[in-house]
Amino acid sequence: MQKGVVVILFVLLVVSLGGNFYLLHHMEEPSSASSLRKQYPLLSARALNPNNPNNLVVNFLPLRQNIHKVVDPYGDSFAIYFEYLPTGTTIGINEDHNFTAESLLKVPVVMAYFHKKERIGLKTDPTVKILPSELNAKFGDLYKKGAGYQINVGDAVKLALQKSDNTASLVIADQISENDFQFVYDGLDVPEMVTGKTPIITAQEYSSVLKALYFASVLNTDDSEEILDLLTQTDFHDLLPSGVPSGIPIAHKIGLVNGEIYQDCGIVYVPQAPYSLCMVSKSDEKTAKQRMHTLSKMVYDYVASLQEQN
Repeated sequence: MQKGVVVILFVLLVVSLGGNFYLLHHMEEPSSASSLRKQYPLLSARALNPNNPNNLVVNFLPLRQNIHKVVDPYGDSFAIYFEYLPTGTTIGINEDHNFTAESLLKVPVVMAYFHKKERIGLKTDPTVKILPSELNAKFGDLYKKGAGYQINVGDAVKLALQKSDNTASLVIADQISENDFQFVYDGLDVPEMVTGKTPIITAQEYSSVLKALYFASVLNTDDSEEILDLLTQTDFHDLLPSGVPSGIPIAHKIGLVNGEIYQDCGIVYVPQAPYSLCMVSKSDEKTAKQRMHTLSKMVYDYVASLQEQN
């Protein structure tokens, strides 16, 4: 009699656990989740479903130790900041050291322009004439078109993000107000720091710019997705992307300061395990490429191996 009761209780327990597993599984992936994921593949699951954060616990101690072995000998000539986006686990070395922002600020400028469009309900990008003051030959080829050349601001956005074109960035900057830029800046975890007329930032702070897009915390989901999508189509593949297999999307922005400082910050979309990685190398170009390739590959291999284990 007691044996029969135990069997019945066991069966009820299995059915209950099975039912709970079914419910949990479908709570994690509601019917609308797959369609949202298709529409916004580059945004956080938390941004699409705020009630369902990913609470996986992952051990990053071995990765932390390996990064220190490689980076510590570089002293203060290299900065790195890694964040595992599903949990917020971070690893940083010199991540709070200031460096000249330069081209990395093109992303907040574009964000400010998108905010303006949201604010005034602008659906189509205007076409404008390039002003003499907007011509800049330091990076990009748009300046060759000369003053008076007409360009659609949407095309300028693509050039600024994908080719890091300085003239395109200045065209966009002239389309936004100080209030639009301030709105974006206030939404980022970045203090306003300026040395003379030069904006400065840290590796950790810049990662917050990308996370603001990833979590759609400053702009709406459509605009956040569009900017991240453009950043996955950049022309620069020899820094952070060099350590990641070609089939993995990377939304990233490079920066170059006088051939002496090389920067690359991005989000690497390992399936179910995206992470942000920001690196700065005060060195010649060859050294910067070697350093970033080594660290980027190390981080990717570790995160990918965790996915294989699961």
